[in-house]
Amino acid sequence: MAETLQRDEIVVRDILDTARALFKQSGFKKTTMGDIARSLGKAKSSLYYYYPSKEDIFEAVLYAEMDELLDQIHREIRKASTSKEKLTIYCRCRLEKLSQLCNLSDALKSEIAELHCVMAEMKSKFDTTHVELVKGILQEGVNNGEFKKINENNIELIAYLMVSSFRGLAVPLMVGKNRSPRLDLQIDSIVDIMVEGIGRQ
Repeated sequence: MAETLQRDEIVVRDILDTARALFKQSGFKKTTMGDIARSLGKAKSSLYYYYPSKEDIFEAVLYAEMDELLDQIHREIRKASTSKEKLTIYCRCRLEKLSQLCNLSDALKSEIAELHCVMAEMKSKFDTTHVELVKGILQEGVNNGEFKKINENNIELIAYLMVSSFRGLAVPLMVGKNRSPRLDLQIDSIVDIMVEGIGRQ
């Protein structure tokens, strides 16, 4: 039983890795279940055992991306010694993820807007998870005196605004034709604006 579960996990990982590469290269619409199966060297029918449709695979790929980002943020935050460092790390990880969106194919960028309904539930879960993470960092900073005294309702509001601001930054990167003007060079400035505003005077 354990061997079967491990084998299934490996197959699922291979399916998602292959599909992710094809979606980024050719877009969602042009990528077919047959394309994914051929790249894996498997029969198309074998994919349906794990995923009923291409939409299900795409959704699983997006959730995998979300989990990878969250794992990366937690790994980096554990290295920080202050709340400000943790918040800066969070901001940097999010912005670096956004900069990677510039490498998406033009086809997939345009399709993401059309797939809004498919992604609505995922976005809601993503935002809720990240708001709680940022809220915890902010509360820690207030408690240890690094940040200004902020009441609990405002802490949640600030956390929500920070998370929402990153979603706003994602839109032109994901659906626009023009690449961001070296977003990596803007990271420090954006982080300073977000973090320094709540620091103690």
